[in-house]
Amino acid sequence: MRPHLSLPLVGVFASVAQAHTVFTTLFINDVNQGDGTCVRMPMDPDTCTNPIAGLQSQDMACGRDGQKAVAFTCPAPAGAKLTFEFREWADASNPGAIDKSHAGPCAVYLKRVADMATTPAAGDGWFKIWESGYDAGARKWCTEKLIDNAGLLSVALPTGLPTGYYLVRPELLALQNVQAADPQFYVGCAQLFVQGAADAADTLNVPADRQVRIPGHVAAGQAGVTFDIYARPLALPYKIPGPAVYFPSSSSSPPRRRRLHAADRRASGQAQQTQGRIPADCLAKNANWCGHEVASYRGEAGCWAASEACYDQQAACYASAPPTGSAGCEAWGRKCDGIQAACGAGRFVGPPAVAAGELKVAQAPVPGAIPDAEPVVVVAEEDSGASAGSAAASSAASTAATVTAPAAVTAPAAVTAPAAVTAPTAVATSPAVAAPPAVAAPGHRCLWRWAAVTAPGHRCRWRWPGLW
Repeated sequence: MRPHLSLPLVGVFASVAQAHTVFTTLFINDVNQGDGTCVRMPMDPDTCTNPIAGLQSQDMACGRDGQKAVAFTCPAPAGAKLTFEFREWADASNPGAIDKSHAGPCAVYLKRVADMATTPAAGDGWFKIWESGYDAGARKWCTEKLIDNAGLLSVALPTGLPTGYYLVRPELLALQNVQAADPQFYVGCAQLFVQGAADAADTLNVPADRQVRIPGHVAAGQAGVTFDIYARPLALPYKIPGPAVYFPSSSSSPPRRRRLHAADRRASGQAQQTQGRIPADCLAKNANWCGHEVASYRGEAGCWAASEACYDQQAACYASAPPTGSAGCEAWGRKCDGIQAACGAGRFVGPPAVAAGELKVAQAPVPGAIPDAEPVVVVAEEDSGASAGSAAASSAASTAATVTAPAAVTAPAAVTAPAAVTAPTAVATSPAVAAPPAVAAPGHRCLWRWAAVTAPGHRCRWRWPGLW
C-alpha cells in the first residue's frame, strides 16, 4: 500500500520568494486559463520573482526556464483581449503586484514559432504590439498603473495575425536602481495558438525595422535603461527601450462574434491546433499537467496496481508544479485515496466513480476588476526610428485618428478548461474603467485596440534606492 503523497508535499509551495514580481496567469477574453497554464515561468519558488540577470542573457526572451516549452498552448482568436496577471507572491498567498518603488515602462511582444517545442524563444522574430511608459497627464509610470489594476495588464492581440503558434511576452522594466547600472527586467511568456481572421495573410510580414532579437533588443547605456526616475523635473520625454510598435490589422475587423468551431475552421481551410491542446479526458488539471483516468480493473491485484498508477500521476503533477502552487495535484490525490480505500475495503472492481466537483480546483481569486485592453499607439512608418513610448506623454496637438475598439471576440469553446477543472468566474471588485483616449505626438497614429489580460500583483518589500 502506498502512502498519501500530498501530506509530505503540502507545504512545498507555502513559502514563495519574497521578492519582486512574476507573470503567473493568462486570461483570454476575461476567461482565466488557470494559474500557470500555458505560461513559461521560473520553476524555483525561491527566485521566481527575481529580475533577469544580464541584458544579454537568454533569459531575457521568456525568463528563467523560459527556453523550455510547457505542455499546454492556449487557443485565442485574433483580436482577442489578453490579460496578464503579475504577482509579487507567485502562489497569491499574499496580495501585491510589484513594489511601488519599482517604477518604469511596460511592453508586450509577440513571436511566431513553427513548433512550440523546438523553436527557440531566444533569437530573432520578436516584434512589439504594445507599450506604455510615463503618462505625464496622470504623472504615473506603467508599473504604477499596473499596481492600480491589482497586477492585471490587458492588451489586444492584433486582428491581422495569421493562424499559427505564437509566444506572447509581457515585459516590465523597473528603473529604481539605474544609478547602480541595474535596470530590472521582469519577463515571461505564454504559449498561444492564434486563430487568425479569414482574410489574414498566411505569412507574417513584419517590417525589418520593427523586428528584434531577444536578447539584443536593449543594451546597457541606452537612454531607456538609464533614465533617472528620481530627477525633478523628469527629463521627459522618456523613450521606451526596444523597437516601435507594429500592430497588423485585418480588413475584416471588428472580429466576428460567433464561435469558430473546428468544423468551421476545416471548411475554411484554416490550420488547426495540433500541439498543446488540453485533453478532453482531463479529469484534473494543475498548470500544465493533466490527470487521466486509470485503467479499469477486476480483482485485488488490478485494484492495487490502479492505486499505484494513480499516485504515480500525482507524483508527476507535483514534479511539474510551478511556483503558483499544486492545488490540482492535491485534488487528484483525493481520487487516489478513494481507489486505495476501496482496495483496502475489498472492493476490487473499479475505478470508483468520481463525484461531481470532487476534482474541481479553485483558482486564486482574481485580485480586481479585469481592465479593458490598453490603447495601442503606432508610430508612422516615416517615424519608425523612434519609440512610440513618449507619445502618450506628449501634450502637442495630435494629427492621428482615434478608432473605436471593436467588440470583444468571443473565445472558442476550446479556450475554456474542462468542466471538472474550470476556473471560477472572475468577480470584479470594482467597476472596470475604460482607459482615456490616447494622446499622440505629431506624426503618430493612435489606434484603440482591446484585449484583456489580468495578472495579480506580488507582495511588496521596502527597497532603498541605490542599495538593491
